Amino acid sequence: MKLRLRSNTIRLRLLKGEVNLLAQGQTIRETLPTPRPFHFTVQPTDVHDLEASFDGDTLAIAVPKSWALSWAANNEEVGRSASSKGIEILVEKDWACTTPRSGEENVGTFPNPTVLG
Repeated sequence: MKLRLRSNTIRLRLLKGEVNLLAQGQTIRETLPTPRPFHFTVQPTDVHDLEASFDGDTLAIAVPKSWALSWAANNEEVGRSASSKGIEILVEKDWACTTPRSGEENVGTFPNPTVLG
C-alpha cells in the first residue's frame, strides 16, 4: 500500500493482493517504523462510504464491505473517493509505472491502461 498525505487529502494506492484481501473482508495494515511507529489501515466495514479516523498512532480508513467485494472483480473501476470530517479520501488501484524504474516499484501492481493499447 502506498500512502500520500497532502493538506487535507489522503490517497491510498493498493496492490492487487491488497485489493483481493479487502474483498475477502481482511484489513490491510502498514507500519512506518519510526521511533514511535505510525500505523495506517484500510478495513472493510459496515460504512456507507469511505471514512477516516485517527486514534493514537493509527490512521484508519474504513471502506464499505460491498464496495470492496465488487471493486476487486471490476477491472474498469479504478477507485473511490469521498469526504470524511473535512478530509478528502481517495482509495485506488496501484497501476504499473509507465517509466521503467529500479527496484520493485511495479511488483504486484495492476496493468497500466495507458500502455495496454
